[in-house]
Parts: sequence; structure tokens; C-alpha cells
Amino acid sequence: MGEADARPKSPSVRVQTVLYENAARDVARFVAGISAACAHALGSGRITSADLAIGDSSAEPVASGVEEVLAEGPSTFARVTYLHFGANLGSAGGHNRLFAATDADADAVLVVNPDTYASPRLVSELVAALEDPSVGIVEARQLPLEHPKAYDPVTGDVSWASGSCFLVRKDVVETTGGFDADLFFLHGDDVDFSWRTRLAGWRVVHRPTARIFHDKRLDERAVIRVSEREREQSALASVLLPWRYSRQDLALERLEQLEAAGDEISRTVAKELRARVHAGTMPEPIDPDHRVGEFVGGEYARHRFSYAST
Repeated sequence: MGEADARPKSPSVRVQTVLYENAARDVARFVAGISAACAHALGSGRITSADLAIGDSSAEPVASGVEEVLAEGPSTFARVTYLHFGANLGSAGGHNRLFAATDADADAVLVVNPDTYASPRLVSELVAALEDPSVGIVEARQLPLEHPKAYDPVTGDVSWASGSCFLVRKDVVETTGGFDADLFFLHGDDVDFSWRTRLAGWRVVHRPTARIFHDKRLDERAVIRVSEREREQSALASVLLPWRYSRQDLALERLEQLEAAGDEISRTVAKELRARVHAGTMPEPIDPDHRVGEFVGGEYARHRFSYAST
């Protein structure tokens, strides 16, 4: 058998993103970048086709940004689907709705944030990692603020993949059921999805040559700027994740820290979680042998560096 015959069949890819009050010009920028990356992958034979699915959790539709870009010339995408949800479903709920509402024939799905801009080789590099059948999810490298979590420089293996940009096999979505939108609205959904993917037998890898610009900023303390909603959801995940992954000791320790915190967001989240503990409505624990759950210094993986000044 020749080398060309031995190479796995090129997959079809569906790109999906979830909007929330994004400006039309930013949506247009996103579509232009991801379209160019898909065009490169199509031209090089890395993929056989590309579709685009956009879900919108905004109060009012912001689809005009997409329409303007696609009207400028022939589309890279064989099909474009736009869904206005009519409610804020969050990242997890929005992507699950797109998983269910769009054509499931694509071999892989590119889950990506709309506040990103793809490098030309993004899709080609991500797809290349899926040539290894053991890989279920492959994560892109975010720029200019690279995610600090550690990964194996030889194999690419990583604890979890950021939902800002990763490519996932259709089989993984079908086996795991996608994101757990009932438990995670915004933060922790990608960690949980990655860990359940690993428990199901697939690897999760980081691909540093697959680059994407992600519009994140540092404040004067060298800490990434986050909204109050993001702080709230991050606090919830900091207790729900260790509880689900059989580290109730860490979950209760974190809950006590939130209760002792001086800010209103932490105390409000702690009150909600404490009520769930008493009511017995916390998530059912999994991973009793601690095969995938990783908790290091309040993070969900060992970190290579920190943006904080200390």
C-alpha cells in the first residue's frame, strides 16, 4: 500500500460558534478569518467540505455581520445555518443546541468563540492531529495570551481543551452527549467535556501550530479581565468540578473559601451551593480512581507559567 493510500480519508468539518451581544463588525471579522482558514484546508485537501453554524443567544439577532461577509463573494462554506435562540443559553447550551439542530454528517466539529480570528492554517493543523485515531479533541493555541496550562511537548497530551477553540470528532459528541449544560452554563463546561472524553477512551491534545487570536486583555495587575458573570460561573465550577470528579474534600474546602470571601459574588454562589449540598442535588460523582480529574493549586491542570505578577 502506498503512502497516499495509507493516509486517513480527509474529514468534513462543521464550524460552530455561539454569539451573545456581539457587534456585527466583530462577527464579520470572525467569519472572514474562519472562512479563510477553511479555504486553506479545502485547497490543501485536508478537509472535503466545510459548513458554518451560528447560534445567537442575543436579545436581538446580529446575523447581519454574517450576511455582509458572505455577500462579498463565493462562500467557502457549503452551507451556512443561523439560529436565533431567543434566550441566553450560555456557551454549553448554545453549542449543544447547534450539535442537535445542524447536520450531523460532518466528521468533526470546530467549536470556536466569536471573539477570535483564525490564522490561515488553523483548520489544516487541527485536522492533522485527528489523523491519529486515539485523539478525540484537539485544541488550538490562543494568542496573544496563550493559555498557561501544561501539555506534553512530544505527544501534545493535555488535561483539558479550552472551548475557545477546539476540534472534536462527531463520535465523541455522540458518545459523551456533548457539554453538560445543566451543570455548567459558561465556565467549566469545556473542562468537564474534555475529562468525560478522556474517560471514554480518547486523548485530548494541544496543537501549538494551530494558532488563533483570542481577544482577551490583561488588567493593571497582569490578570485577565473577566466580567461579573464570568466570575460567578468560575466560582460555581470551582466547587462543582471537584465534586463531580470524586474530590468532595476539595469541593467542600473551596466552598468554605467562598463563604469566607469578602465579595458579594462569592458569598451568593456559596449560598446556592451550600443549599444544593444540603438538598442532595450536587452532581453524581464519577472518576472514583482519579484517572482524569486534575486539581492543582485551584486550577484544572498543572500550569507552565502565570500572568499574575505574584
